[in-house]
Order: sequence, then C-alpha cells, then structure tokens
Amino acid sequence: MSTTNDTTTKPPGSVERPVGQCCEHCDDGDGFCVFPYYGTAPHTHALPTPTHPTDWIGSTRLLPRDQWGDNFREDPECQGLGTYLRCEHCGRGELPNTN
Repeated sequence: MSTTNDTTTKPPGSVERPVGQCCEHCDDGDGFCVFPYYGTAPHTHALPTPTHPTDWIGSTRLLPRDQWGDNFREDPECQGLGTYLRCEHCGRGELPNTN
C-alpha cells in the first residue's frame, strides 16, 4: 500500500481514499469506510412462526421493496442483491442520486 500524504492511502489498483474518516459502524478495521458495498437487499432474520413454520432460526426474509429506502440500489441482473450506498450513522460512502 502506498502513501501519497499523511491522510490518504492508495491500495494497489484503487483510487486515493481519506483514512480515518468513518465511524465505528462502517470502519473496515484499517480506517477505511466499507461503503459502498454489495450484499443482500434489506432483510430480517426470521424465526419460525405459525404462518411460516418451516423457517429455521436465522433464515433471511427480504423486506418489501417500498421499505428499502434510497440507501440501497438493487442489482438489475440479480434480484434481491445490490449495493448499500452509505453508512446510516455517519453518511460516509456514495452520495445519494439527486436525479
């Protein structure tokens, strides 16, 4: 990893990013923000219920799309997966689309 100045580091093959400008919720352990990142759409981990008795503890249920908000962008080629744009606590990551 090369250092370009005291506050910016550039991992090989990436763009310069400020170090230490994220919160405890989005810090990757090296001082970088993990956002944006790819993952499962907003979801809950369900427990078996009378209406879904075959669910196992920790099974994943996607929330309805109208509850996803503007912090998640679904992958058009892979339904139920996509990119979380920014940290809900400190706002670091990609800026919201203003179009």
